Amino acid sequence: MKAHNRRVSRFQSIISILRKDATLFSRDFLFLFLTVLGIVTFVTLYWVIPDDVDETIALGVRGAELRSALAGLAGETEEGLDLAVYETTEALRTAVEEKEIEIGIDFPDAFIESVRRGRSVRVTVYVRPNIPPEYSEAMSSMVKEIAYAVAGYRLPVTEPTEDVVVLGEDRAGNPIPFRDRMRPLYAFLILIMEAISLGALIGSEVQERTLTALLATPARIGDILSAKMVLGTSVAFSEAMLITLLIRGFGASPGIVVVALFLGAVMVTGIAMIAGSAGKDLMGSMLLGLIMLIPLAIPGFAVLFPGDPSPWVRYLPSYGIVKAIVGSSIEGAGWAETAPQLAMLAGWCVVSATAGVLVLRRRAETL
Repeated sequence: MKAHNRRVSRFQSIISILRKDATLFSRDFLFLFLTVLGIVTFVTLYWVIPDDVDETIALGVRGAELRSALAGLAGETEEGLDLAVYETTEALRTAVEEKEIEIGIDFPDAFIESVRRGRSVRVTVYVRPNIPPEYSEAMSSMVKEIAYAVAGYRLPVTEPTEDVVVLGEDRAGNPIPFRDRMRPLYAFLILIMEAISLGALIGSEVQERTLTALLATPARIGDILSAKMVLGTSVAFSEAMLITLLIRGFGASPGIVVVALFLGAVMVTGIAMIAGSAGKDLMGSMLLGLIMLIPLAIPGFAVLFPGDPSPWVRYLPSYGIVKAIVGSSIEGAGWAETAPQLAMLAGWCVVSATAGVLVLRRRAETL
């Protein structure tokens, strides 16, 4: 009977601490305002950013002798190429400078005659700034092919027979819109904001010796640690779920996203407990939380760019969150494909939560 009363008493103690912390959270108008502002901003950005991707390359060409051959193609879009024909070099340059086209090819007068007679011919290729180098290289290759074609020669190479095998999901012709690639970043930024808020709450309790006052009550240190972990995880997880719902980030496998967000909430809560306990004052706790949490957003930024992230990015604790959300909501991956990322994330959660509990326990015992 006594053991039963002791269990009930500890449960009630945890609930009381949770109510106290929730009240402090609700009265922190700064972080409450920042949280609402963050959710509204992220959701607005998601719905404002275009949901399609334009893969067409606008190409302009000037060449009096080639005009008749190219006129029939002008304005057509075929295999990602939108071709326009210009009368003068100045018009072609202006079109590139004013960003009407990405690339302009200026064929000189008497181009065909010069090529057929074997004379040296200079063709000028105008490109906009920040155009990927492979685009200009492709245009240079196209100029050479045109030169051989108008001269009536075959290319001076024998093209080998090749088989193209795409490994992984082929996104050519069906790219991922920029706003959808931002989904993991939005969710993780909300987790960071709530973790910083929890770290500030813990830091204030440490500085004001509220933890010492709690230990003077029947509450135990374990009750305080459990309440902090439950509150931080619940608040971070619920708000990450809310923003994911508003930006349609669950995809075809919502269970994977839910598990990833929950594990992410546990991980950032542990980090918040470390920051709140180790900071010398409130500002120090917030700064330490930022230093520890902001680098974890790197994987979220990495998915915004094509190609695989650097190997060191994959070892960051937050990589599992990003990879699981991207894989399930965008790439259509199932539990088997995302299991390694979720397992790695779960391991980091254990490390983060254990470290947070130990650091906060040590700080509370030394007050």
